[in-house]
Amino acid sequence: MPIRSKQLLLDASVIITAHELDVWNALLREADVAVTSIIAHDESLFFSKEAGLVPAPINITALIEQGAILELSASVSDIERVRAVFDEELNMALHDGEVEAIAILYADESDGLLFCTSDKVAIRVLAMLGLSDSGVSFEEVLKTSGLSKPLPHEYRTEYFDRYIAEGQTARIQGKGVPYD
Repeated sequence: MPIRSKQLLLDASVIITAHELDVWNALLREADVAVTSIIAHDESLFFSKEAGLVPAPINITALIEQGAILELSASVSDIERVRAVFDEELNMALHDGEVEAIAILYADESDGLLFCTSDKVAIRVLAMLGLSDSGVSFEEVLKTSGLSKPLPHEYRTEYFDRYIAEGQTARIQGKGVPYD
């Protein structure tokens, strides 16, 4: 699926991988990047240069303060609305930052954002909520931005499309909802 806009809502895994691939700064120049409050203040804080392959410390808060990226927040009621759709097992598999991103999209407050994640559960949930067109693979983001790099399988378009299809099937079959 081609990117309709370059307004991206990035999951923590994508931010970390962009740093590992040393494309983070170029990506910020090529796209309007947003993150959820949970990712900005919690999930992305677990990674630093010393932790592994990241060439520089990840400081999302500083980038928000500088205006380089946008911080978005979902209301508690929007998060609860997303959580209420799914059974306990599916809810346990979703990370808080992903739920907040999906809640922003589901509340139709996304203003053209595309959620970029490598998490198969989050990708499935997008489709289960009828938001298949609100997600994009990291491979597609890099390709469209002229930053193509070899990627692990979970960042590739084929992987993303596979879990979108699974989520669409689950939506039709009513799987993953309470009491199914």
